[in-house]
Amino acid sequence: MANETFGSPMLGRIWTKTIRDHRRGLLWWSVALVATAFMYAGFYPSIRENTEVLTDYIETLPEFLKNTFLSESGDFTSPAGYLNTELFSFFAPLLLLIYAIGAGARATAGEEERRTLDILLATPTPRRRAVLEKFGALVIGTALLAAALWVSIAALGPPFELTPDLTNLAAAVVSCVLLAVSMGALALAVGASTGRRTLAAGVTGGVAALSYVLDVLAPSVESLRWLQTVSVFHYYAGNEPLTNGLDPLHVLVLVGVSAALLVAALVGFERRDLAA
Repeated sequence: MANETFGSPMLGRIWTKTIRDHRRGLLWWSVALVATAFMYAGFYPSIRENTEVLTDYIETLPEFLKNTFLSESGDFTSPAGYLNTELFSFFAPLLLLIYAIGAGARATAGEEERRTLDILLATPTPRRRAVLEKFGALVIGTALLAAALWVSIAALGPPFELTPDLTNLAAAVVSCVLLAVSMGALALAVGASTGRRTLAAGVTGGVAALSYVLDVLAPSVESLRWLQTVSVFHYYAGNEPLTNGLDPLHVLVLVGVSAALLVAALVGFERRDLAA
């Protein structure tokens, strides 16, 4: 019976069960993203109607503030510029990061703290497979939320004349997923190596915050500009996907970071004595 339940048919069971267990959370996260898209779409007409005034005001800002709050192009009033500045520069990645970091921290460390890890591993399922399927659930959950965001903007934007290029919008959403998954993989690696969910979430949140600060502040100091290249946020938004589409190099960097951290999670989980 154990083999029928947890043996070869187990393929996909861990990630599908994880998604099923989190379905209510995913639903509410999706509702929040739809509401966010509606809110920003509703504000856009007032931005569009005051383009000249806003453009003149932006020109008076110090270069530091332009770099901090605007894209390199300084565009704010076009659909792409507005979404890039108001939504994709901070709020959209923040929401997906919170979800992905939480999912990564819970993946194994949460099971361990709840004393349910022994149930998960009391089957022929190898440890590495459990980690891989937990990571798969993290990726799928993050992608589902990103898809909800794309659909929301595509559907709710046109009535307010917020009509970005949908292909570039998809590029921005994909880039957001890659960023969130990379930090989710870090949370998974810390949690798998230590068994401490809070530590995993805290360390990863700190790394994400530091990465954001480096991406924002480093360009303002010539001698520190190189630090921007160690920030995952630079590879998330440096190419301005809403305007220019995905940068293959940036995609490879974010995928490579996630892959390296997944390997670290696999190694850490395999080598550790578990508090099951």
